[in-house]
This record gives sequence, C-alpha cells and structure tokens, in this order.
Amino acid sequence: MSTLALRAVGYRRVSMREQVDGFSLDAQENNIRQYIAAQGWEFVDLYTDAGISAKKDSHRPSLEKLMNDVQQHRFDVIVVDKVDRFYRHLRGLLSALDYLNAMDIAFVSVQERLDFTTVWGKLTLTVLGTLAEIYIDNLRQETRKGKLQRARDGLWNGNISYGYCKGICSNCKEPNGAGYCPDFGKADKSDGKHLVLHPVESKVVRLIYDWYLSDLESDGHIALRLMDYAVTEDGLTARSRGIPGQKAGALLQKESVRGILTNVFYTGMVPYYGPVPKGVPTTRRVKEVFPGKHPAIVTKKEYDRVQEIRKTMGKTPLFHQPTQSRIYSLSGLLRCSYCGRLMRGSRGKKEYFYYRDTTHVEKSGNCPQCSVRADAVENEVITWLDAVFQNPLLDETPATDDQQVIKIEERYNRVKELYISGQIEKDEYDVEKSKYENTIQTLRENDNTAIIALFNNMRCQLANWEQQAPLEKRRLLQLVAEAVYIKGSVLVGVQPTFSLLPLTTMVNRVEVVISGPEGLRTVGT
Repeated sequence: MSTLALRAVGYRRVSMREQVDGFSLDAQENNIRQYIAAQGWEFVDLYTDAGISAKKDSHRPSLEKLMNDVQQHRFDVIVVDKVDRFYRHLRGLLSALDYLNAMDIAFVSVQERLDFTTVWGKLTLTVLGTLAEIYIDNLRQETRKGKLQRARDGLWNGNISYGYCKGICSNCKEPNGAGYCPDFGKADKSDGKHLVLHPVESKVVRLIYDWYLSDLESDGHIALRLMDYAVTEDGLTARSRGIPGQKAGALLQKESVRGILTNVFYTGMVPYYGPVPKGVPTTRRVKEVFPGKHPAIVTKKEYDRVQEIRKTMGKTPLFHQPTQSRIYSLSGLLRCSYCGRLMRGSRGKKEYFYYRDTTHVEKSGNCPQCSVRADAVENEVITWLDAVFQNPLLDETPATDDQQVIKIEERYNRVKELYISGQIEKDEYDVEKSKYENTIQTLRENDNTAIIALFNNMRCQLANWEQQAPLEKRRLLQLVAEAVYIKGSVLVGVQPTFSLLPLTTMVNRVEVVISGPEGLRTVGT
C-alpha cells in the first residue's frame, strides 16, 4: 500500500478514572494530527470515546462506528496515540487488527511508532497487546486484594453508604453539608479515614428501619412518607446524597430505601463482595463480612429481622400502588380438602385479603373450593389452638406420667400371670402386650419438662395473639401445624407438627365451637 495521499482518521479514548486523573483527550488529538501531517496524509475524521473503559465487552459507540465505517472504505489508515487507547485485551486487539488487515486498512500507533503494514510492526503489536492484557488483569487482582484488606481492616470500599460521612466538617464539600447538616463548618469529627454518623442522614436510616419493622410498609410507601416528613426539629426532610460538585441531593426513591434496608453496613459490619464468576448474574452477593470501625445505626437482630420479613414478603402479591403489604399467617399451611393443593394468599377488592386455591390461581382445574377471607380462616385456626391449650387435661397429664407408667406395668404383670397360669388365651395376651408396649414407650419417650415448657410458651403467645407482630403469628402457626385443611369456608382439620404431638395425644378429644355464616359447628381433633 502506498503511503502517499492516504486518507487517515484518528481514534482517542479515556476512561472515567483517567479523566479524573488528568489524562487529556486534547493531548491525544494533537499527537494524532501532528503525526498525520508529518506523513503527508489527508486528515478525514476523529472518533472519540470519553469516559469509557477499554475492558472486554465494554460498549464504545465511537469505536463501533469506526469499525462500521471500515466497511465503507472511508479511509485508508487509523491512527491512535497509544495501542491501549484502542484495545487493552489481546483477543480484541488481534481480532480488530486481523479484520482491518482483511479490509486493507492500515493501523498506526504514534507513541509506539508501530506500522501495521510491516512484519515487525505486527510482532511488536502482539507483544504490546499481551502486556496490556496482563497489566489490566494484574490491576484487577491487586484492586480486589486491596478491597479485601480494607474490609478486613474494618474500612469501607467504594462510595460511602448513606447515613455516614468522613467527619471533615470544617472543610465539607458534600451536597448534604452546607444548609443541610447542622455540623457544617464546625470542628472536624474524624481524620477522614474513619466514618462518623451524618447528623441528618443517620436519622433517616433509623427512621426507615423503624417504619419497616413496626408497620411492615413497602419500600415505595416509605419513600412517599419521607417526602413530607420532618426528620429534624428544624423541619428538614430526607434527601439523597447527591454528587459533589455536580448534583445536589434529591428526594429518596424506593430504590434508595431498598438499598438501605438490605445493606449490612448499617450493623457496624463491612461487607466484601468479591469477584463475580463467569455465568453468574452480576447481582452483588456478600462473600465475607468483617467488623467495621464505623458506628452501627441498627442492631444485627433488627437487620436480620428485616431480611427475614423481606424474604417472606417476596412471596406475597405485588401491587401497582405503594401500600402496606400483608403477611399471610397460613401461607404454606392452608390446604384445600377437595384437591389437597395449597391455598395462596391473594389481595381482593376493597382492601380485603383472601386465600385462593392454587388450582384457580394457575387455572389448572375445576376444584369447587371457593376463596375464603384470610382473617376469618386465620381466626378459626387460632380459636382451635386456644381450645387445645386451654383444655384442663394438659395441666394434669404431664405431672401424672410416672403414676401412669406404674399402673400400666402393674396391669401388664397381672395379664402375664393370667396367661402363664392358662386363664387367658394367647390372642388376648398378645393384644394386651401390644397395648402395653405402645403406651409405655410413648409415656417414657415424652420429655415432660420440654412438653410443659412448650405448653406454657404456646399458651402465653395465644393469650397475647392480637399484640403479636404478623411475622410472629406466622412463626407460631408454623411451629404447631404441618397443614390446615379447609372445605368451603369450614375448617375441617389440623395436622399438628411433631412438637405439638405430645400435647394432642394427652387429650382424647377436644371440641371447638366455631361461629360462622352457617351458624355453629364443631370441629374435633
């Protein structure tokens, strides 16, 4: 290819960090233009990607346009200031150069003085491309090591979490400083290497957790409440962090509330996320957690409670309007007696909540089971449980187990004597022996202390049922019931859990009277 009167274009690029660190697009352009002029080529165009990395799979609009223009043969040579401005990983670089060679387009790097048209230029480009790839991989590994070590030292990584600041009050440049923070301009609280509580933002974080734990409000509803809520006595409302020198804080959105409620940093711990393996979604997952050197805003118990609630609430229906959500106490327990399938919690019209047969939800059959009001069926189950635990037999039986063992053994010994003496047949003896073995084993295996403790705990929680939080109600029902069966609007049976079995076997029959739209009806265990 002749080097006379070639049509040349330039390509320049800087990443976001390089922009901050002072790398200049103008300097690259000057070097490119001077080189083209010195070769006597015709300058055609300049392609620019500003604030974009050259990592693998990064999206660079100008580079894509440049490669598309190659097909139109709008130029004969591409000039860059340095090779790493074009590509930083070897595979991408070699692939691009191979494509340019096939299209008869030359490639030149000013700083490395490389000409793609020569054999030595191709060899040198390969070596430099390899070094560039090694460099960026090494930089990535060193960055991970640095982040892990900072986490081990109890220091934060990346942006400072909402609710905290560096405590440099005398020279604060944060958007939530002047005119917002009451400590702005005062003496410094920290050396800048350790975080302190932001006087206003930390109150917002505490408020978000209190609202969520007490009222079980959705993220969107909390964001709406914060819009007009005075966080401080001066009437300040909650606003986001903003970007120093670029963007002031704005109203908190539900995404911000969600991030606050799921950030373990507020417990005084520092999370380390680690690299994301190939093929795994890029959602950040905490790999390790270390004790931090910053003050906690919420307790670990409160944080864990929020995560448990969110996991439970994730199974409830989603609504288009921000509103209070509901925990269905019988979720995973209530079943249809017709088809045996689970009943799912569902919100109806006029703020009513129901349990619907899975068959109807999935439209997979014609089960006759109708939807039932959630509060009605839940109250029926509680009425049944209350009757079980109020039965006076439960107060007497655990204390008399030892006496029962003695009486049963005496009866069996008499039966055995009668059989040996030939006064009863072997069939009668075998029946009595089987009854003895089954009964005595049950009585001996029962741990009376544990049974009494369970009994007292259940009775206490049932007595204060209305004061229990929704999540606590669900825990209690899951502790005592494996399944609850309903037919139409009538509760027809409760399958107790293993922990409840010792109590139910102590009572021969418990009759529960339940009132409903069809009058009174009796349900037995």
